Amino acid sequence: MKRQVIVLSLLAIVAQAVPASETEVTVATTFPGNKGPGWKETIDVAGAVGPKHTVDFDEGGFVVHDKATGKELQRSSPREFWQKVEPARSIDPQTNANDPRILYDPLSERWFACAAGTTVADCFLAVSTSSDPTQPWKGIKLPLPPIDPYMKMGVDKNGLYICSCNGDPDWQRAMNCYVLPKSEAIAPGGPVLTHGQTFAKLQFAAMPAMDLDPNKAADAPEVLLVNEFSDGTCGKLYLYRITWSGLTASISDVQTIPLSKTYQTPSSNNAVQPAPGPKLRAGGGNRRLESAFVHKGSVFGCHGAKRTAGSRPGILWYELRISDGALLQEGFVDDPQCDYLHPALAVDSRGNIGVGCTRTSETQFPSVYVMMHAATDPAHTMRAPVLAVPGTTYYRYSGVAAVNLSHYSSTCIDPSNPDLLWTYQAYAHSTVDRQWCTAWAAFSLSSVTKPTSSAASATEVAPHAKDGQAKAPPR
Repeated sequence: MKRQVIVLSLLAIVAQAVPASETEVTVATTFPGNKGPGWKETIDVAGAVGPKHTVDFDEGGFVVHDKATGKELQRSSPREFWQKVEPARSIDPQTNANDPRILYDPLSERWFACAAGTTVADCFLAVSTSSDPTQPWKGIKLPLPPIDPYMKMGVDKNGLYICSCNGDPDWQRAMNCYVLPKSEAIAPGGPVLTHGQTFAKLQFAAMPAMDLDPNKAADAPEVLLVNEFSDGTCGKLYLYRITWSGLTASISDVQTIPLSKTYQTPSSNNAVQPAPGPKLRAGGGNRRLESAFVHKGSVFGCHGAKRTAGSRPGILWYELRISDGALLQEGFVDDPQCDYLHPALAVDSRGNIGVGCTRTSETQFPSVYVMMHAATDPAHTMRAPVLAVPGTTYYRYSGVAAVNLSHYSSTCIDPSNPDLLWTYQAYAHSTVDRQWCTAWAAFSLSSVTKPTSSAASATEVAPHAKDGQAKAPPR
């Protein structure tokens, strides 16, 4: 019996060394996105992908690209975009529009965009009239609290969901969620608010999920996912469920879901880039959950976090079962030599998780990275990050010791190829002071043949890539 165990062990070792058909992360295409400077100190990176286009929607502008070539097809300032929304000039943010969000819904073949005014604190919704974002949009003002909104948006088969701040100083009650039946959001004459509802006093900062299931039942829940971070730590997640009965929605009590450990939340200025660039703030939007994605009964999310108070900013990601809130996966990606900022995720049709982010260090300019967890990988693990778009210089912002490179980012499914993911991220690619830059990258898991070993499966801690490292910075 002992000899049989030894033989079986040797066979296992031999099998691990035999070349096997595997998959690895492949970057399919990249091209530049919008660049600044804008009216704010930092950019709120928001973008979405449709059948033929990508759209950048930020403080610097509304920019449409041809998805196949990256060619810019249309550009307008944020105010120009809102003034053109039909009825023309019915929505006017006066000076600027803040906290823009955009998504593409393949179920209705419509784009949804929202933002808020700054001079007059109005909140706006615009809906495209087709899958082509260069064609007319129709819109309406939203009945959201007239404060700095911190807007978030999600969609499913049944409704459109927009969360925003309500001004309550208690972070457990500081968010509202406005819900609108899908049929009213995409009404032929433009969105109508007849059956719109507000769910008030929710946990800050609730993120509505993207749920693209065309077969979703009418009474199946949309979810709002939230992470704890207000006290400098993250040891819990929170889950709300919104269900519909006809055109009327209801919301569940919040469910608290403990993580396996308590993580630290990044502070305001502890990310670095090559000298003489200022430090990059890793707090703010980086520690908030900025994307939630539903796939086959689970909701996935991610945000910036740290293992300990003294470690570098990394990415905490997780999977929850929607029916009962069970924590199915909890993974963490970090590196003692670099910082990960503003992650966003999506899940392809096969259940593979994709994350896009910005990575930076003392020797590496801020660059766009992607990483994936295959559906067949061991739970809680992430494959090594892959450089998608290398930074070429440090981000300049004269006169400050620390600055935000970005607040948010976007990762989404290609509606024409649900096994291809796209991410829209900030990176450093300009020697002009205060000129932020963005880039699009499409990526997927592609089949390859390579040898495996007992340590070949993904690990929590990714190696520090040398690609895209900085040359000696000027002094």
